[in-house]
Amino acid sequence: MSTMFDIVASSVLFGILILAVARMQGNLNSTLYQNTYNTTMQTTAVEIARQIEYDFTKVGYRVTGRKILVADSSKLRFCGALTYGGPVDTIEYFWSEYPDTTTINELDRRLIRATTLGGPISQRLGVTEFRLSYFDTLNRLIPTPVTGLAKLAAIRSIKAQIRFESFEPIPEADSSTYFAVNWEKIIYPRNLGKAK
Repeated sequence: MSTMFDIVASSVLFGILILAVARMQGNLNSTLYQNTYNTTMQTTAVEIARQIEYDFTKVGYRVTGRKILVADSSKLRFCGALTYGGPVDTIEYFWSEYPDTTTINELDRRLIRATTLGGPISQRLGVTEFRLSYFDTLNRLIPTPVTGLAKLAAIRSIKAQIRFESFEPIPEADSSTYFAVNWEKIIYPRNLGKAK
């Protein structure tokens, strides 16, 4: 009788141990998944932020005449040389009107960067929000869309706000919760306001 009790007790303890190990492995996998998504979203945000900051600081560089051609809340077209001694190019950033159907996230749209010399680059980044604001010399907000040559010429700084979200929802959460990273910065292009 004692042997039978020992066998049953050891089987129960072994089962509990197996369940504890399985639960720990599940938690470890979930944490690894979340850390991977967080790292991916943060890396994407840093790379795109650097690209936007680099391009926006070049607004008007080596340009005679109009520097900003279109300024709207989700679109900016400007002229500038992107490299020292390079040709003057027309660069355009805009957020696609249509959702990106290659991801599960319904808010995801493509951020498109187009240049006259290089053509458009449609990037699948998980961008769910892209807003641009414009300010004059006294840091007053200029309402969008900015129309008219005088108002376009009055722009001295550009505020970019971007929200990145993961392509898939967080595991073990409701289907509408995504990993997200927000980035915003006011950029002061050196060549705006200079007569050249």
